[in-house]
Parts: sequence; structure tokens; C-alpha cells
Amino acid sequence: MTYSEARAYIDKTARFGIQPGLERITKMMAYLGNPQDRLRFVHVAGTNGKGSTSTMIASILACEGYRTGLFTSPYVIDFRERFMINGEMISEDEFAAIMTRISTVNDILEKSGCLLTQFELITAVALLWFAQRECSVVVLECGLGGRLDSTNIIKDPLCSVITKISLDHTDILGDTIEAIAGEKAGIIKPGCPTVLAPHQTEEALGVIASVCAERNSPLTLCTTDAVEVNSMSPTVSHIHYGGLRLMFKLAGSHQIENAVTAVNAARVINGRGLPIREESIANGIAVAKIPARFEVLSPDPIVIVDGAHNPDGIDALCRSIDSLLGGRSIVGIIGMLADKDYENALRQIVPRFDTIFTVMPDNPRALSAKELAACAAKYAGEGVTVKPVENLKKAAERGLEMIDEASALVVCGSLYLASEMRPILTDLLASEE
Repeated sequence: MTYSEARAYIDKTARFGIQPGLERITKMMAYLGNPQDRLRFVHVAGTNGKGSTSTMIASILACEGYRTGLFTSPYVIDFRERFMINGEMISEDEFAAIMTRISTVNDILEKSGCLLTQFELITAVALLWFAQRECSVVVLECGLGGRLDSTNIIKDPLCSVITKISLDHTDILGDTIEAIAGEKAGIIKPGCPTVLAPHQTEEALGVIASVCAERNSPLTLCTTDAVEVNSMSPTVSHIHYGGLRLMFKLAGSHQIENAVTAVNAARVINGRGLPIREESIANGIAVAKIPARFEVLSPDPIVIVDGAHNPDGIDALCRSIDSLLGGRSIVGIIGMLADKDYENALRQIVPRFDTIFTVMPDNPRALSAKELAACAAKYAGEGVTVKPVENLKKAAERGLEMIDEASALVVCGSLYLASEMRPILTDLLASEE
């Protein structure tokens, strides 16, 4: 099986959709010899901040010298971003070889009526690869929820980390914060410590605390109360927290919350037999990077790509725009999926923009540029232009033409849009140099 054939095999399983449950992944991993049982994990769930927090924790562990696996989703640039060891993606040859083995097992399971979903196969690839490469530790990000997520096949993690909890995927996880928090709390294991990110709602905190008490899981409640912000800009931030002076390039005030969570997780892990020096915590956070999280593609003129797509993520994006781009004229390029709460997202984000181009991401669930423009126009200020643009490159070109040193371009609304627009903008910016 070649890499292209392996990708095609994975893609065809998308037709099975999202089917929470551990029965199928349990059968698959049993056939593979349960490689996950040979690994140590940091398990990360939550609605927002999972990717950034997971990346920071993995970076800290790698700086300490551990061979560190990182499993995240979704990807932005390359499908293989989901599978990393010390910042390096799985090679195409390794992916193809592992998928060859997994596809053989999957074909056997399909004949018995056990149909694994796309994410379950991807999880199997990650766990098998990390075991084959003998990782010292793996930072494992949940795909959806926690309790019935395929990553929850692991046992006794070094630490369970739960980031900010808010409403998302309500058709699957429940339509209340309590219900969603209950699903996230499913990763909490008896006797294993839990770290909870700052600024949770009372409902989410109550659920997590209750489950931790039931399962005898020591709970670390993170807070930003003791954070001293020294400086913040679109390209770098400096804070003082917990005796550490931290610098990080992940922009936005919400990244302070993620950094605080990562620091506390590292200190909990340190107490679980995996030593981590304070120096490695600071160094790891300093070098952590992740695409499409208020990512600055150009500092002059300022061009930012952000994948926020749910209410809490959009709120974080708005706070970042207000604190880091205040006083600038802002051009927005927005594209969203129809099954997201786009009405509320537009209500929040549109008033920040002086000109808006709406586009349609390349996804069957995407909202058309015209429909999005009609909705966005309801929340636009007086004199603000809202125009649908059918071609992504044309939207990028028009956006770049309108900005200078006193303005900024912000692309947002979907990780799918970020994935498409990022290379287009990178090429256009390079051609202008």
C-alpha cells in the first residue's frame, strides 16, 4: 500500500460518520496486540484550547529530552500533522506501512459487521506508531467528547487534562454544559490526577469536581489570578506565572489560559515519576507552535489566520482582536460550516470588522458565501461593506490590497477555511516581497 492508497483507504471510511463508542476500537487494538498498553499518556479533552495545550505539553516533554508523541486533530496543512514525535510528522512510508497492517485487520472486522469510523482508524495508526517508535510518553488529544472517544481506550494516564468546556457538537454530546462536561469527564481515571483549565463555568466545574471525587482523582484547578502580564503583541507575549517567566509565540489572551494549564500539567506529571525541570517548562512553552490559532502570517502588514468555529473559540478570537489589534481598520474574510452556530458567531465577530468578504470553504457542510453574507450583514455597522466572493484566492487578493501598516487582515470561521487560505495567503505574501 502506497501513501496515496493509504489516504484513500482512510478517506473512504468517512461514510460511516461519527459513531461514539469503544467497542470497535477495542477489537481493532486487540488484533494489533494492544500496543497502547505499552505507552504512558497525558490525555487531553475539552471544547477549546485542546490543540494549543496539547502542543505546549508535548513541547515541554520534548525539551526535557523525552521521546514525545503528539496526537491531535484536525490537521491544517498536512494530514500527517495529526501524528508527531518531537515535532516531526510521521513519514509517508511509515504511514503507508502501518495502514497496510491496519487495513488487513479492518477488512476482517468489516466482514463480521464491525465498521470502524475514520477517526477510529486514525487513532489506531497513532497508537501503533507511537508504540513502534517506543515513545517515552504520548500527549493524546480527544477527537470528540471523551467518555466514548476512541482515545479513551487507554488506561491509567499520567495525567488527565480538561481544557475550557463550552457548547459544541450538541447533537452528539448533549445540549447543556453539564452534559458536555460529563462526556469530557469520561477521561478521568480512578486514582489518576486531573488538571482543569481556568475560567470554567460553575456547571462544568461542578461536574468535573464531582467525578474527580467519585474516582479519587486529585484535582488541580488552574487559575490566571496570579498571572502577571508583562507584554502582549500579535507575535510574542511575556508573562510571569508560578515563579516562571514565560515567553510564547502563540498569540491571544486565551493562550495565557492554555500556558497556565500546561505549566500545571507538567508539574503534576513531574510528581508522577516523569521528572520535568522548571527550565524545560519555560523552554517548551517558548518554542511551541501550532498553525491557525491566531497565527500571524505577516507582521507588516498584519495578516492573521484563525480556525475558531464555536462560540467560545469566537469569543477568544474577539478578545484577541480587541487586545492586540485595537485601533486598526480590520478586513475580515469569513467562511463557516452550516452545522455550526454561525448566527451567534457572526453576532460576535462581525462588529470588529470594517470590511467583510464571505467565502465558502471546500466542505460539503459549508454555508454558501451568499448565505453567510446575508447573515453577516445583519450585524455589520453603518458603512461596513459585506460582499460574498466565490473564489478564495480572489478574496485573499482583495483583502491584501485593502490593508497597510495601520490595518490588518483576519481570516476566520473554520479550520477548513484556515487550511485552504493559509497556503494561498503565504504564496501571495511571498510574491509581494
